[in-house]
Amino acid sequence: MKYGLVILSLAMLTLSAQQDEVKLDAAQEKITSVSAMRVRRAPQVTAEEVMRLKLGTVVNAVARSANQDTVAGKTDYWYRVNLPNGATGWLFGGLLPDYNAARRNELTRQIIETRLKAENTDFADRQEIYNLAASSVREAKDVNIRAEFELLKLLALANQAGTFPDNLAGKSPYREWLKAHAMEVIQNEFAGGYSLRSDALWNLETKYHSLPIADRIAWEAVENPEPSDCEGDEVCHLFGYEGAIKYLNLYPNGAHVAEALKNLTDLLTDQVIETANAQGGGDQYVLQERTDLRKMLVSLRTAVAKTSAPEKTELLKKLQKFRD
Repeated sequence: MKYGLVILSLAMLTLSAQQDEVKLDAAQEKITSVSAMRVRRAPQVTAEEVMRLKLGTVVNAVARSANQDTVAGKTDYWYRVNLPNGATGWLFGGLLPDYNAARRNELTRQIIETRLKAENTDFADRQEIYNLAASSVREAKDVNIRAEFELLKLLALANQAGTFPDNLAGKSPYREWLKAHAMEVIQNEFAGGYSLRSDALWNLETKYHSLPIADRIAWEAVENPEPSDCEGDEVCHLFGYEGAIKYLNLYPNGAHVAEALKNLTDLLTDQVIETANAQGGGDQYVLQERTDLRKMLVSLRTAVAKTSAPEKTELLKKLQKFRD
């Protein structure tokens, strides 16, 4: 008897959804913009979930709900779509933008970049972002598009690495993830999880150095946070930003020169200069740090001289205090 009531309820729900729908004149292609997007049996959030679709799945919408709904601050229609298994189901339109095959790269890029900015996403969600970027790399025919998606793939990996659960490292799928990306990530002993190795980005910059996107790739390498325990150590903080010197050498007129110069000016404190100018003894670690710092400041002075941005003036004033 109870089984019969369940079947009857589902049938009535399906009938109600069909009565409340508006058939579209022609099928409309849509693309999912969130990971594990829920497909409902009827156009409402309380309806039974029938399956989930991966990020970037293209579907054909054949009907929409008669009325709009508001879900998570977005107001839109629900759409009845044809599913990969041959059935149909309902997806909320606020998470289902229009798809055009001619604009696939542009739409996919927008989806990936939007999801990379999303908060409160877990390891599995971020794996779908990575997978979408990786598949886009494989599909890309143009070298500029391929380079862009290779960058997004690395940024997606960095985004995912930060959510890695250290206590589950020996279990699937985390064990396999570590094996697959061992050369690209480094364990963050201070904050937990993993971080992307900046070398992965610098290697990508070398690969595509002749392309316009190389400037952006280099800057992402500069801004990529690697594990550190500097706390109040100002010399340590400057060492951590050494990639900016490499950026200035590679792109003295680059898009981010002004920002790099400003940040370097802030990091070149009186304490840093005092440490570089110090004379006398110290243990081997102090002496090595001082030697490395002096080399870095000489390199910085050379790099800044190549630039023409007005932000270099203040930095050069500070560098004049350094006695090499």
